[in-house]
Amino acid sequence: MSNVQTAAKPTLAYVSLALGALGVIAGFLVPLIAWILGLAALATGFMAYRQPATTKLGQIGMTVGFLAVLVGVFTFTSIIA
Repeated sequence: MSNVQTAAKPTLAYVSLALGALGVIAGFLVPLIAWILGLAALATGFMAYRQPATTKLGQIGMTVGFLAVLVGVFTFTSIIA
């Protein structure tokens, strides 16, 4: 494995965490953005989870992404009701 591939491994996990955190924050304002960012965090977290070096960060990223989707659903139902 080259140095470029080794250095890129934790990037997916950190991107997943960042997307999930932005999704949670945006979820209180615009639910659609929270859903998009949450699903993107779930996808990148799953890709990071498949790599042995970033398994734990991938799990955390998927959890935060799922939380962003839930915040978006809560905000959407609050607006509709």
